[in-house]
Amino acid sequence: MPALEKGLEVLELLSGISRPLSLTDIADRLGRTKQELFRVMACLNEQGYLIRDANQGYRMSTKLFELGAKHASTEALIARATPHMEALTNELKESCHLNIVVRNKMLVIARVDCDADVSLAVRIGASFKLHERNSGHVALSFLPEEQRQKYWEQHDLSSGQIEEWESDYVDIRQAGFRTMESTLIVGVQDTATPILGADGRLLAVLCVSHILRVGESDDSTRISSTMLDCAQAISSEFGPTMINKSDIETHSVN
Repeated sequence: MPALEKGLEVLELLSGISRPLSLTDIADRLGRTKQELFRVMACLNEQGYLIRDANQGYRMSTKLFELGAKHASTEALIARATPHMEALTNELKESCHLNIVVRNKMLVIARVDCDADVSLAVRIGASFKLHERNSGHVALSFLPEEQRQKYWEQHDLSSGQIEEWESDYVDIRQAGFRTMESTLIVGVQDTATPILGADGRLLAVLCVSHILRVGESDDSTRISSTMLDCAQAISSEFGPTMINKSDIETHSVN
């Protein structure tokens, strides 16, 4: 079991890092020796969970994502959501993607690209902490309060920041979506809306990243309204829809 524990530690570490890390870096970050991890790293590499580059740096492969995507519930979600996402993309002329919460992170599980000359696309298999992106905040706002509190306890965030976000979540739940300026790219607006099951449980988060073109209004109402329709259509695949449209203009940009 110790080898399994070490392997899981390595996978959890690398899942949150985009650049390759050397064996020395990984050992230092985990508080272990290179000798402890050498055979574990070799095994993970041989089994296809890690990729080792020419500089002896290690990074995650997509194998874990591929295994997760084979799970029946995830496959069903993607299968039912894809036709609606394709219709959304055709109407908005924007790419869209679908995220789910996996072990306190957002994981991109599906994407539909548009045929516009310029658009943004998020890599399938990308993951990030919930509080780092708009879609993660939308996910948090629709998670049970107990689950949110456990999440806050696991992250070093100020009580003031958490209180501010919790206040925002009331508005997000009322509106059923959130639009905000991208935290990664200047000139991009991110809109996210939840996909809920018949029992109100969060299934996924639908996302569109819109590039503001020269001379274009920054009014996001058309995007958010169309996304709400799409989200409700996907939710209806699993039972009666749980989100109702509200005052979009009031809640469009936070």
